[in-house]
Amino acid sequence: MNESTFQPEPDRQSLPTIVHDEPEWFVLNKPIGWHSVAARVTDGAQTVEQWLAESFPALQALPECGLVHRLDLSTSGCLLVARTAQMHQTLRDNFSAGFGGWSIEKKYLALATRGVESRGEFSLCFAGRHKGSAKVTVSEVGHRNERGTCRWCVVRAGAANIDATDPRAFDLVEVEVVGPGRRHQIRAGFGSLGHPLAGDSLYRGTELAKEWNENFAALHSWKLTITGIQVESPRPRWAELTR
Repeated sequence: MNESTFQPEPDRQSLPTIVHDEPEWFVLNKPIGWHSVAARVTDGAQTVEQWLAESFPALQALPECGLVHRLDLSTSGCLLVARTAQMHQTLRDNFSAGFGGWSIEKKYLALATRGVESRGEFSLCFAGRHKGSAKVTVSEVGHRNERGTCRWCVVRAGAANIDATDPRAFDLVEVEVVGPGRRHQIRAGFGSLGHPLAGDSLYRGTELAKEWNENFAALHSWKLTITGIQVESPRPRWAELTR
């Protein structure tokens, strides 16, 4: 895909789709602009939980209709859903596992402010601020239940002489969340490193042209690997561009 062939088609009404189906679990591709579950403050956005309840009535008996984890409103991509109560608990336990047994591998794609080291890792603590604050506080020390680890590699370096709101002006980064994921771990983590995600105004990221990600943080849950089965959701348009 290149700029000359791209046709802006922002669509907040697109529906989740199943990208992989197993007898006891399946993976959805979540669109941007959807909550995973009902938010504390109703903003009119649709929720995956409600869509699951309407599409798969049997899942209503499970917590959050079988959702094993959550993605932010602005994050698209792989969302894991269990079909049974036993598998729901098993997958939740292993989604957060970092040591021993088996864990679920989680990889994301993100657009970060240019200049990220080609390869790197951070292990930081992510703590909630005062009640009602949308942001999290990032520090090097804290309780072990707040610690989150990410490894990354840059797969497309940002271009210097290009419109600042163009996706190609940012580094395209593949990020692996290692062990338990924390709220805003990738967004706040890269923000604390001085490379906030494109479109992420909460962490002072540079605005991304609206047609590319509807002014949301450019973050996509790209791959999940579950008991050796690798599931991949379609790459977002901003990740398909070449220099």
